[in-house]
Amino acid sequence: MLSHQSIQLYYVDTLPSEQRLANVETILAPLSVDLQLQKITSKVTQKWLKSVDDNSVLIDEVGDVFVIAAGMKVSPNWQSLQQRVVKAGKKTELLLKAMQLQANMTVIDATAGFGHDSLILASTGASVTLLEQQPLMFLLLQLEQQKMAQQRNWQKLMSRLTIYHGDAIELLARLPKVDRVYLDPMFPADSYKSAVNKHMQMLHTVTTPPSIAQSQQLLSAALAQITPQGVVVVKRPKSAPFLADKSPNLSLSNDIVRFDNYLNRI
Repeated sequence: MLSHQSIQLYYVDTLPSEQRLANVETILAPLSVDLQLQKITSKVTQKWLKSVDDNSVLIDEVGDVFVIAAGMKVSPNWQSLQQRVVKAGKKTELLLKAMQLQANMTVIDATAGFGHDSLILASTGASVTLLEQQPLMFLLLQLEQQKMAQQRNWQKLMSRLTIYHGDAIELLARLPKVDRVYLDPMFPADSYKSAVNKHMQMLHTVTTPPSIAQSQQLLSAALAQITPQGVVVVKRPKSAPFLADKSPNLSLSNDIVRFDNYLNRI
Protein backbone atom coordinates (compact mmCIF):
# COMPACT_ATOMS: atom_id res chain seq x y z
CA MET A 1 0.00 0.00 0.00
CA LEU A 2 1.38 3.41 -1.00
CA SER A 3 1.43 6.09 1.69
CA HIS A 4 -0.03 9.57 1.38
CA GLN A 5 2.61 12.07 0.26
CA SER A 6 3.01 15.82 0.05
CA ILE A 7 4.85 17.65 -2.74
CA GLN A 8 5.97 21.26 -2.53
CA LEU A 9 5.59 22.90 -5.95
CA TYR A 10 6.93 26.31 -6.94
CA TYR A 11 5.76 27.98 -10.12
CA VAL A 12 6.71 31.23 -11.83
CA ASP A 13 4.21 33.99 -12.51
CA THR A 14 3.94 33.40 -16.28
CA LEU A 15 1.22 31.97 -18.51
CA PRO A 16 3.28 28.92 -19.65
CA SER A 17 4.08 28.09 -16.02
CA GLU A 18 0.45 28.33 -14.94
CA GLN A 19 -0.69 26.24 -17.92
CA ARG A 20 1.83 23.55 -16.99
CA LEU A 21 0.59 23.68 -13.41
CA ALA A 22 -2.87 22.67 -14.62
CA ASN A 23 -1.27 19.73 -16.45
CA VAL A 24 0.58 18.70 -13.28
CA GLU A 25 -2.59 18.84 -11.20
CA THR A 26 -4.37 16.60 -13.72
CA ILE A 27 -1.62 13.96 -13.59
CA LEU A 28 -1.45 13.93 -9.79
CA ALA A 29 -5.21 14.07 -9.18
CA PRO A 30 -5.69 10.25 -9.04
CA LEU A 31 -2.75 9.78 -6.66
CA SER A 32 -2.58 10.15 -2.88
CA VAL A 33 -0.70 13.44 -3.05
CA ASP A 34 -1.13 16.78 -1.32
CA LEU A 35 0.21 19.47 -3.66
CA GLN A 36 1.49 22.49 -1.77
CA LEU A 37 1.59 25.42 -4.23
CA GLN A 38 3.68 28.56 -4.02
CA LYS A 39 4.02 31.22 -6.70
CA ILE A 40 7.47 32.80 -6.94
CA THR A 41 8.17 36.23 -8.37
CA SER A 42 11.92 36.44 -7.82
CA LYS A 43 14.52 35.04 -10.21
CA VAL A 44 15.45 31.37 -9.79
CA THR A 45 19.09 31.56 -8.75
CA GLN A 46 21.57 29.05 -7.36
CA LYS A 47 21.07 30.63 -3.95
CA TRP A 48 17.32 30.11 -4.23
CA LEU A 49 17.74 26.48 -5.31
CA LYS A 50 19.88 25.80 -2.25
CA SER A 51 17.31 27.44 0.01
CA VAL A 52 14.39 25.14 -0.82
CA ASP A 53 13.81 21.63 0.46
CA ASP A 54 15.01 18.63 -1.51
CA ASN A 55 12.38 16.96 -3.70
CA SER A 56 10.47 20.17 -4.30
CA VAL A 57 9.15 20.74 -7.82
CA LEU A 58 9.81 23.83 -9.92
CA ILE A 59 7.88 24.94 -12.99
CA ASP A 60 10.01 27.59 -14.66
CA GLU A 61 8.96 30.59 -16.75
CA VAL A 62 8.63 28.57 -19.99
CA GLY A 63 6.71 25.72 -18.35
CA ASP A 64 9.54 23.21 -17.99
CA VAL A 65 9.34 21.05 -14.87
CA PHE A 66 12.24 20.13 -12.60
CA VAL A 67 12.80 18.40 -9.30
CA ILE A 68 15.12 20.23 -6.92
CA ALA A 69 17.74 18.34 -4.91
CA ALA A 70 21.08 19.30 -3.38
CA GLY A 71 20.85 22.78 -4.87
CA MET A 72 20.30 21.41 -8.38
CA LYS A 73 17.29 21.35 -10.67
CA VAL A 74 16.96 18.11 -12.59
CA SER A 75 14.60 16.79 -15.26
CA PRO A 76 14.54 13.52 -17.26
CA ASN A 77 15.82 15.44 -20.32
CA TRP A 78 15.20 12.62 -22.80
CA GLN A 79 16.22 14.94 -25.64
CA SER A 80 19.83 14.68 -24.43
CA LEU A 81 19.76 10.94 -25.13
CA GLN A 82 18.88 11.29 -28.81
CA GLN A 83 22.28 10.27 -30.18
CA ARG A 84 22.55 7.39 -27.75
CA VAL A 85 19.08 6.15 -28.69
CA VAL A 86 19.81 6.39 -32.42
CA LYS A 87 23.13 4.54 -32.11
CA ALA A 88 21.99 2.01 -29.52
CA GLY A 89 22.92 -1.58 -30.28
CA LYS A 90 24.39 -4.67 -28.65
CA LYS A 91 27.89 -3.52 -29.58
CA THR A 92 27.50 -0.08 -28.01
CA GLU A 93 25.12 -0.81 -25.11
CA LEU A 94 25.96 -3.53 -22.58
CA LEU A 95 22.35 -3.20 -21.43
CA LEU A 96 21.06 -4.39 -24.81
CA LYS A 97 23.61 -7.19 -24.94
CA ALA A 98 22.29 -8.40 -21.60
CA MET A 99 18.61 -7.98 -22.54
CA GLN A 100 18.82 -9.69 -25.97
CA LEU A 101 15.68 -7.95 -27.22
CA GLN A 102 13.80 -8.31 -30.49
CA ALA A 103 11.33 -5.84 -31.94
CA ASN A 104 8.22 -7.84 -31.03
CA MET A 105 9.17 -8.41 -27.39
CA THR A 106 7.57 -6.97 -24.27
CA VAL A 107 9.51 -5.54 -21.34
CA ILE A 108 8.69 -4.25 -17.88
CA ASP A 109 11.11 -1.75 -16.36
CA ALA A 110 10.03 -2.20 -12.75
CA THR A 111 12.29 0.55 -11.37
CA ALA A 112 11.83 3.27 -13.97
CA GLY A 113 13.54 6.26 -12.32
CA PHE A 114 14.15 8.91 -15.00
CA GLY A 115 13.32 6.41 -17.77
CA HIS A 116 16.72 6.60 -19.48
CA ASP A 117 17.24 2.84 -19.67
CA SER A 118 13.64 2.38 -20.82
CA LEU A 119 14.35 4.62 -23.82
CA ILE A 120 17.31 2.46 -24.81
CA LEU A 121 15.20 -0.68 -24.43
CA ALA A 122 12.38 0.78 -26.54
CA SER A 123 14.87 1.79 -29.25
CA THR A 124 14.99 -1.91 -30.23
CA GLY A 125 11.31 -1.84 -31.18
CA ALA A 126 10.25 -3.61 -28.00
CA SER A 127 7.23 -2.37 -26.03
CA VAL A 128 8.28 -1.15 -22.59
CA THR A 129 6.10 -0.70 -19.51
CA LEU A 130 7.59 1.61 -16.88
CA LEU A 131 6.65 1.16 -13.22
CA GLU A 132 7.38 3.98 -10.78
CA GLN A 133 6.34 4.12 -7.15
CA GLN A 134 7.34 7.69 -6.32
CA PRO A 135 4.63 10.22 -7.35
CA LEU A 136 7.30 12.83 -8.04
CA MET A 137 9.15 10.59 -10.49
CA PHE A 138 5.89 9.39 -12.05
CA LEU A 139 4.96 13.02 -12.67
CA LEU A 140 8.28 13.76 -14.39
CA LEU A 141 7.99 10.65 -16.57
CA GLN A 142 4.45 11.49 -17.68
CA LEU A 143 5.35 15.08 -18.49
CA GLU A 144 8.47 14.05 -20.40
CA GLN A 145 6.57 11.50 -22.48
CA GLN A 146 3.92 14.11 -23.34
CA LYS A 147 6.60 16.63 -24.26
CA MET A 148 8.63 14.29 -26.48
CA ALA A 149 5.51 12.89 -28.18
CA GLN A 150 5.00 16.35 -29.70
CA GLN A 151 8.17 15.88 -31.76
CA ARG A 152 7.57 13.86 -34.92
CA ASN A 153 10.88 11.98 -34.79
CA TRP A 154 10.14 10.77 -31.24
CA GLN A 155 6.51 9.75 -31.68
CA LYS A 156 7.07 6.09 -32.59
CA LEU A 157 9.40 5.60 -29.65
CA MET A 158 6.97 7.32 -27.27
CA SER A 159 4.14 5.09 -28.48
CA ARG A 160 6.07 2.05 -27.25
CA LEU A 161 6.22 3.38 -23.67
CA THR A 162 3.47 2.87 -21.08
CA ILE A 163 3.88 4.36 -17.60
CA TYR A 164 2.17 3.16 -14.41
CA HIS A 165 2.34 4.52 -10.89
CA GLY A 166 2.36 2.10 -7.98
CA ASP A 167 4.27 -0.47 -6.00
CA ALA A 168 6.27 -2.62 -8.41
CA ILE A 169 5.53 -5.89 -6.62
CA GLU A 170 1.79 -5.24 -6.64
CA LEU A 171 1.78 -4.08 -10.27
CA LEU A 172 3.86 -7.03 -11.47
CA ALA A 173 1.24 -9.41 -10.08
CA ARG A 174 -1.53 -7.67 -12.06
CA LEU A 175 0.12 -7.13 -15.44
CA PRO A 176 0.35 -9.67 -18.30
CA LYS A 177 3.51 -11.79 -18.46
CA VAL A 178 6.37 -10.37 -20.50
CA ASP A 179 9.57 -11.50 -22.20
CA ARG A 180 11.88 -9.45 -19.99
CA VAL A 181 11.73 -7.72 -16.63
CA TYR A 182 14.43 -5.13 -15.95
CA LEU A 183 15.39 -4.16 -12.41
CA ASP A 184 17.72 -1.35 -11.37
CA PRO A 185 16.99 -1.03 -7.64
CA MET A 186 18.56 1.77 -5.67
CA PHE A 187 21.96 0.99 -4.19
CA PRO A 188 24.05 3.09 -1.77
CA ALA A 189 25.80 5.92 -3.62
CA ASP A 190 29.21 4.94 -2.24
CA SER A 191 28.93 1.59 -4.03
CA TYR A 192 29.91 3.27 -7.29
CA LYS A 193 33.64 3.71 -7.92
CA SER A 194 33.13 6.76 -10.12
CA ALA A 195 31.17 9.88 -9.19
CA VAL A 196 27.45 9.52 -9.83
CA ASN A 197 25.72 12.04 -12.11
CA LYS A 198 23.13 14.54 -10.98
CA HIS A 199 20.24 12.25 -11.93
CA MET A 200 21.60 9.52 -9.67
CA GLN A 201 22.24 12.05 -6.89
CA MET A 202 18.62 13.17 -7.10
CA LEU A 203 17.30 9.60 -7.03
CA HIS A 204 19.21 9.01 -3.81
CA THR A 205 17.24 11.85 -2.19
CA VAL A 206 13.89 10.39 -3.29
CA THR A 207 14.34 6.67 -2.70
CA THR A 208 16.17 4.37 -0.31
CA PRO A 209 17.87 1.05 -1.09
CA PRO A 210 15.57 -1.96 -0.59
CA SER A 211 16.10 -4.29 2.35
CA ILE A 212 17.10 -7.91 1.78
CA ALA A 213 13.48 -8.95 2.30
CA GLN A 214 12.22 -6.34 -0.17
CA SER A 215 14.87 -7.40 -2.69
CA GLN A 216 13.79 -11.02 -2.37
CA GLN A 217 10.15 -10.06 -2.90
CA LEU A 218 10.99 -7.92 -5.93
CA LEU A 219 13.12 -10.58 -7.60
CA SER A 220 10.52 -13.28 -6.91
CA ALA A 221 7.75 -11.08 -8.32
CA ALA A 222 9.84 -10.36 -11.42
CA LEU A 223 10.60 -14.05 -12.02
CA ALA A 224 6.91 -14.88 -11.67
CA GLN A 225 6.10 -12.26 -14.31
CA ILE A 226 8.20 -13.56 -17.22
CA THR A 227 7.21 -16.06 -19.90
CA PRO A 228 8.74 -19.59 -19.88
CA GLN A 229 11.63 -18.38 -22.06
CA GLY A 230 11.83 -15.02 -20.32
CA VAL A 231 14.68 -13.37 -18.45
CA VAL A 232 14.97 -11.00 -15.50
CA VAL A 233 17.92 -8.63 -15.90
CA VAL A 234 19.25 -6.82 -12.83
CA LYS A 235 21.61 -3.83 -13.06
CA ARG A 236 24.15 -3.50 -10.23
CA PRO A 237 27.39 -1.67 -9.49
CA LYS A 238 30.19 -3.94 -10.70
CA SER A 239 31.38 -4.94 -7.22
CA ALA A 240 27.95 -5.07 -5.56
CA PRO A 241 26.53 -8.29 -4.11
CA PHE A 242 23.83 -10.09 -6.08
CA LEU A 243 20.29 -8.85 -5.59
CA ALA A 244 18.69 -10.73 -2.69
CA ASP A 245 21.98 -12.68 -2.44
CA LYS A 246 20.75 -14.91 -5.28
CA SER A 247 23.33 -16.01 -7.84
CA PRO A 248 22.32 -15.32 -11.47
CA ASN A 249 22.52 -17.68 -14.42
CA LEU A 250 24.75 -15.23 -16.30
CA SER A 251 26.52 -11.92 -15.68
CA LEU A 252 27.92 -9.30 -18.04
CA SER A 253 29.98 -6.36 -16.79
CA ASN A 254 32.22 -3.47 -17.71
CA ASP A 255 34.37 -1.27 -15.47
CA ILE A 256 31.35 0.33 -13.80
CA VAL A 257 28.20 -1.80 -13.91
CA ARG A 258 27.15 -5.43 -14.01
CA PHE A 259 24.03 -6.99 -15.50
CA ASP A 260 22.87 -10.21 -13.81
CA ASN A 261 20.51 -12.44 -15.80
CA TYR A 262 18.03 -14.75 -14.08
CA LEU A 263 16.19 -17.35 -16.12
CA ASN A 264 12.69 -18.54 -15.42
CA ARG A 265 13.80 -22.00 -14.32
CA ILE A 266 15.67 -20.97 -11.16
